[in-house]
Amino acid sequence: MIRLDNVSKQVGHQILFIEASAALQKGEKIGLVGPNGAGKTTLFRMISGQEQPDEGQVAVDRGISIGYFSQDVGEMAGRSAVAEVIDGAGPVSVVGAELHALEAAMADPARVGEMDDIIARYGEVQARFEELDGYALEGRAREALAGLGFSQEMMDGDVGALSGGWKMRVALARILLMRPDVMLLDEPSNHLDLESLIWLEQFLKTYEGALLMTSHDREFINRVITKVVEIDGGTLTTYSGDYEFYEQQRALSDKQQQAQFERQQAMLAKEIKFIERFKARASHAAQVQSRVKKLDKIERVEPPRRRGSSTRSSASSRRGGARLLPSNSSRRRAPARTWSA
Repeated sequence: MIRLDNVSKQVGHQILFIEASAALQKGEKIGLVGPNGAGKTTLFRMISGQEQPDEGQVAVDRGISIGYFSQDVGEMAGRSAVAEVIDGAGPVSVVGAELHALEAAMADPARVGEMDDIIARYGEVQARFEELDGYALEGRAREALAGLGFSQEMMDGDVGALSGGWKMRVALARILLMRPDVMLLDEPSNHLDLESLIWLEQFLKTYEGALLMTSHDREFINRVITKVVEIDGGTLTTYSGDYEFYEQQRALSDKQQQAQFERQQAMLAKEIKFIERFKARASHAAQVQSRVKKLDKIERVEPPRRRGSSTRSSASSRRGGARLLPSNSSRRRAPARTWSA
């Protein structure tokens, strides 16, 4: 559905991606992880078209709709929370707006001379609105807002009176109502209470589109995703399994890399000791030169990088340490592979 082909991206003095290639397939639910500043938000913005790569391209299949929720919700004021959510529902909201405009035109005595054309157009737009399930739109918008903790009074009140955290819930509800083919969610669990988080988890589990998501709530992301993509040091590596499986594989990989690094360091130290000991002896000149050339050709093993925490378990601070649901360990099974970068 979405492909990154040889994408390179630099922000300021930081190089985030170098000839990176990746793909997001239909129905995949992926958790995007990595240290702060690794490029997670930049990746979202490139996929959604808000930023362009310096080199390469981001290809989106024809007709694919993308919904992107970020922490920057913009200005909201002057209409109800329900109206704000409906406005982001995609094509159906545009059709609904035209339908309301035509209804107003039919009630306008000044436009009586245009009535035949208005009524004909109204029939066409109404049919399209029904086809898009538009008459259920307000009910679905209220259902999403209720799931995210809104009372009826808050739904119908001016969205401008809401705090920043509640406005973020409105912005999230807009994307959920849209039900795009691909949903990009940047920290959707922020500002949600326990009940709202449970509702969102169930919504995402039944969502049939592709999902790419970040979250600092380890337990939440662990129960929703079936794959992890790690961004680190300009590389993209994917792990087929939930977040717990990713952590296990990441720890195992780091342990193996550390052991390989230590073995190589011991070998290098031995070779350097020999060179230092015999470099002044003519009788060992050939051996010394041979070992110097050998060291020059050896590809150095780097120690595991110290990664910043990309997710945290917020259960102890927000939920009294209780797990909401048991994790599905049956998903933690497939080995890791690398998306070329």
